[in-house]
Amino acid sequence: MPLWLPDVGAESIHLVVEGSCGGTTLGLQISKQVIEEGGRVLWASPELPDGVRFGQIFSELDPVSSSRYHAINLVGEIKQSLENILSIAKMLPNVKLVVVDDYCPDTGRIPSNIVKAINNFVEASEWCTIFISKGGVSMDDRPLIERSGKNLNIGETWLLTRPDTDNKRIIHTGGKEIKLTLDEDGYKL
Repeated sequence: MPLWLPDVGAESIHLVVEGSCGGTTLGLQISKQVIEEGGRVLWASPELPDGVRFGQIFSELDPVSSSRYHAINLVGEIKQSLENILSIAKMLPNVKLVVVDDYCPDTGRIPSNIVKAINNFVEASEWCTIFISKGGVSMDDRPLIERSGKNLNIGETWLLTRPDTDNKRIIHTGGKEIKLTLDEDGYKL
């Protein structure tokens, strides 16, 4: 089975996930794809991705290519953190992707200061930014809901769900539903 290689342009993406279904893994897979295409990636989160999973996804990258992956600790006030990331991204050459993982509380409405900081960051960006957060429980036929979605000015929303307890996943992007299988190498069609 081939890896799923989504088309990521300059528009930002809100990747809304069910808890523990592999949002960070998908972010790593897209990061690797961007690096393989010659771009530079900044990764910001309160904790670094799991080292074993990182090694599995990035195992085929040579040392020169993997040097275009930069991890930043996302701590403190979100506005200041995003301003620092913005400064770094504008300073480094050829930044094509910024991933901001676990940037908000896991439940409830996303606080207004975070929403404002995200919107300011997206407005100033010249690259794709993927914001990864946990979704809310839907009370209708939707598989998941984007928390504070009406207030976020992020270009696209992708929903990543786990329909069963196995390695099958469904990603909902732009009105399409794509069935994926998660294994050691990442998400495959």
